[in-house]
Amino acid sequence: MRVAIFRPFQHSEETVRRFEENGFRAVNVPMIGISVKDVSVRDADCTVVTSQTSARISVERNLLRGKVIAIGPRTAEIIQRAGRDVTMPSKYDSKTLYNEFRDVLYGKKVNLLRSDKGDPVLYKFSEICDLQEYILYSIEILKGEVQRKIVREILEGKFDAVVFTSSMIVEGFFSNLISETDSSVLGKIPADVHVIAIGPPTAKKLRKYGIDALVPAEYTLDGIMELLKNLSD
Repeated sequence: MRVAIFRPFQHSEETVRRFEENGFRAVNVPMIGISVKDVSVRDADCTVVTSQTSARISVERNLLRGKVIAIGPRTAEIIQRAGRDVTMPSKYDSKTLYNEFRDVLYGKKVNLLRSDKGDPVLYKFSEICDLQEYILYSIEILKGEVQRKIVREILEGKFDAVVFTSSMIVEGFFSNLISETDSSVLGKIPADVHVIAIGPPTAKKLRKYGIDALVPAEYTLDGIMELLKNLSD
């Protein structure tokens, strides 16, 4: 199965390696770029980390304070390698994190470390605790010939599956798709191409563009690969 993925450059090599180790022919073309910010943080009872990029920056710059909550095992792994204990929600999305930890964090001082395009649901923590958000990096959509090329190849049916791992990647993909063709092109994506969203927020964003995506049981790359294996059986 030939799979197109669109993660940022920083994750490209690892992502392709993991998919190829699982028997897929993978191509990663970034649809978004990352710019790291210069940030210092206050002392806190708890730090919430929402992505692998946030985890790497947090560890490199010693930004973790108090108890650490992370979304997803890969994010947690980065922090654990730095010698810190990590707690995770049962499902790896912001809504589950809020629902499962709102009682734990009630009245606490909490630092939220993430990108400038984070899920707004986590702002609800400010209603029950002293929440301070820190933007560790900004995300920009990448538009160029390499992005337009993979869009053309997908429209031509050269891939069996396309994988979206964030809502911003969805925005990046469709920005390139529409600039490559026109706004009426959405139905031209081949019907036999499997469209995979890593979790509910990403699937919701795809529905905005008229695409019903499949969502893995576990909202991780491992979950996506398991779903793809089942589809190829």
